[in-house]
Amino acid sequence: MVGIRFAHSNDSEVIFAMSSTPPIGQPAPITPAAPVTPAVPARQRRVGRIVFRVLLGLAITVVILAALAGTTSVWFVQRTLPQTTGTLSVKGLDSKVSVLRDSWGVPHITGDDVHDVAFAEGYVTAQDRLFQMEFNRRVAQGRLAEMFGAGEDDSILDTDILLRTLDLYSAARYEEANLDARTLQMLTAYSDGVNAFLEGHQNSLPLEFTILGVTPQKWTPLDSLAYGRVVALSLDSTWGTKYTRAMVTNKVGPLIASALFPQYPSANPTLFASPGTAAPPQESGASSKATAPEAVEETVALSPNLLKGTVFLRQILGDVRDALGSNDWVVDGTHTTTGKPLLANDPHLGINMPSVWYEVALRGGGLDEIGFTFPGEPGIVIGHNDYIAWGVTNVGADNTDLYLENLDPTSHPGQYLYDRAWEPLQTRQQVIHIRGGGSKTITISSTIHGPIINSGLDDLKKYPPVSLKWTALQPTYSFRGFFQLNFARNWYEFLGAIANISISQNFVYADIYGNIGYRMSGVLPIRPAANGLLPVAGSASDHDWQGVVPQNEMPTLYNPNTHLIATANNRIVPSDYPVYVTNDWDCGYRARRIDDLLTSKDKLSVNDIEQIQNDVYSIPASQLVPSFIQAGQAAGGDAAKAADLLQNWGFTMTRNSTAATVYEVAAGTLLRETVEPLLGKDLYGIFQSNATPSCLFTTLVNSLSHPAPLFASDQVRDAAIGKALADTVHSLRAQFGDDTGKWQWGALHTAHFEHPLATVSPLNLIFDVAPVARPGDSTTVDVGGDGRFSDDPANYNQRSVPSMRQIIDLSNFDNSVWVTTTGESGQPFSAHYSDLVPLWDQGHYQKMLFTASAIAKDNQALLIMQPEK
Repeated sequence: MVGIRFAHSNDSEVIFAMSSTPPIGQPAPITPAAPVTPAVPARQRRVGRIVFRVLLGLAITVVILAALAGTTSVWFVQRTLPQTTGTLSVKGLDSKVSVLRDSWGVPHITGDDVHDVAFAEGYVTAQDRLFQMEFNRRVAQGRLAEMFGAGEDDSILDTDILLRTLDLYSAARYEEANLDARTLQMLTAYSDGVNAFLEGHQNSLPLEFTILGVTPQKWTPLDSLAYGRVVALSLDSTWGTKYTRAMVTNKVGPLIASALFPQYPSANPTLFASPGTAAPPQESGASSKATAPEAVEETVALSPNLLKGTVFLRQILGDVRDALGSNDWVVDGTHTTTGKPLLANDPHLGINMPSVWYEVALRGGGLDEIGFTFPGEPGIVIGHNDYIAWGVTNVGADNTDLYLENLDPTSHPGQYLYDRAWEPLQTRQQVIHIRGGGSKTITISSTIHGPIINSGLDDLKKYPPVSLKWTALQPTYSFRGFFQLNFARNWYEFLGAIANISISQNFVYADIYGNIGYRMSGVLPIRPAANGLLPVAGSASDHDWQGVVPQNEMPTLYNPNTHLIATANNRIVPSDYPVYVTNDWDCGYRARRIDDLLTSKDKLSVNDIEQIQNDVYSIPASQLVPSFIQAGQAAGGDAAKAADLLQNWGFTMTRNSTAATVYEVAAGTLLRETVEPLLGKDLYGIFQSNATPSCLFTTLVNSLSHPAPLFASDQVRDAAIGKALADTVHSLRAQFGDDTGKWQWGALHTAHFEHPLATVSPLNLIFDVAPVARPGDSTTVDVGGDGRFSDDPANYNQRSVPSMRQIIDLSNFDNSVWVTTTGESGQPFSAHYSDLVPLWDQGHYQKMLFTASAIAKDNQALLIMQPEK
């Protein structure tokens, strides 16, 4: 969750102050952050509005109470903290459950059956993360304005409109009605555990509820299923890319658009290198083959407002285009020091406080596992059980299509044209309540394809209606495979579980027998090739989906002769593969670096994998910087000064590197000064918010060998580089002064784990965690997704992060390691609120203790939960 900016009711803001190139196989060492002082951002995110008198009055009251000396202060703080020792009688349990907390506050839950284990997991998760669960639920419901107000420029209200338009809960109801008995049992028991905590703590809820005056409703299985679709929404970005590509194409034509949305670099890895590697012959019927369109279709004027509901949503969920995707890989025993597989994973997600992940271990009723889950979801999402381990990255599959619908409100009111017939629109009204008084009523219309995204935006009189077809809104979409995965014992049970996971992910697999594998999960629509790049006409059935790719045709690998499998949101299948996945991959620099490092050493250890996860070598920098130096020296002046600072740099994006700063700012400046005049400021902002950052570097790299169409000649390009370098020096000098020793990447590039309430003083004194200087950028293995070449030099703050890291040793589970970003607790007075930040930041790890004997040695607190008599 990100910080919320609150404001007076008269819209005036309330702002308060507070305190050399590494050889392949030798990743860059982790550099400490101590010498770098992060710069205070020039502007914080402005994303909230609540009636000032109510909020600030409550805030001051809370802080005054917290500051009181003596027993009042102790009571005020401790009343919200969880009970972690002794015996606790709870209504709803069938038998005793033990909850052992380790040094980092991670609960290891042991019970007699699945019901009691899931019940206890719900209870302890609510102890630690109840406000985060409530926040996530309100995202799924589209009820954020009810809690925080409309937001500056109505950004929160716009997000609620989008979420109400999508109606994630209705989609989740289809899944709930078709759950298998064991999954429903887990979800119900988990919900019962959450509600048992709520029932017993109405007068001691986490601090945020007191400040906001909010009382949480009972948790339901539907809440868990709906939040799964929120996760899918944060990872499915193709509809925004298609819409942006259409606007860019309308503005500058297909030639320049193709340069701004470049093809995947041929030098970077593709997991399946030839057609038919994994897929068996297709069954009869519609073909799942789809190739990338060679030409863009003519488009009509498009609404610039269609994507505005995503602005705040991206800030609270993370932006899939901000290097939000992940790394995972698995190496079999022939290439490890242990003789058994090593599996690694670090998902790149939005920066949140508390962490998006919750660490937990579960035993009982067939469960024996440890890993990461989302607060609000039972079981684990990523981790290992006593037989298998798995990791996940985002595929970036094309799971959405946009349709330009044909309405005629004069002659055919309430209807839309489809296959030469006027069909009735499906409509529903939604009332969005806004904190501080007032509400907004919207009418949402839907066609056969799905909801009309801009039907609630009041712009249909000027712009064409655009409907969205998205796999996550279809009745068969399901997450039940994640719950089934917890019980899988071998490759075949793993495949059976993956077949019931509808979100498109790259799963890597390893087991205790030494096998490794890969499977793409998800629902891949079969549709015409024209759908792949742009919005298409909705008035004819020509562009409709024709089914989905059968599960037995999904890309799969098992014990490949390469002895390793790695994915990093890179291209999985080539364009001539029998199954169409997407046209919009990450451009593959992280994947290339991972492959280089994994194959540089005969035998890999856990320590080697740790170094790879924290590697910050930039391949695009190695390609661009020589030309930057040459052009800068030719231009002279400040451009030559920038060139001098780039000389002898090893292309590692370390915190204390001045060259890294000059390179990153210069690359962004070059792109902006080249492209913004072509698109205009507003469209450039939309473009750089919906393009893949690594592919923006590809656009620049491509211009070195082929300056057209962005530059008229090599000379024009070099002059542009020289100007960008000079402007970079001017910008950095204005921000940091003449001493280039202060132009360190970590001073410009920070990660701030900002709680939603931390932007309001004096609440920042309670909820805030100081920003940390960060290495990396969007193309490095240790990812550092930032401001997407922002025109504000102070806005290189990291916006997506390695949200957790795990390395699983299949030879000895107790030798595995893991870490998440902030801490196990969402309670600011807990010792585990932010204790993991230094560990995560410096590339260090917790021990991922699994066996009973290992856990017993780290027993810091033991709670016995028993049935209430």
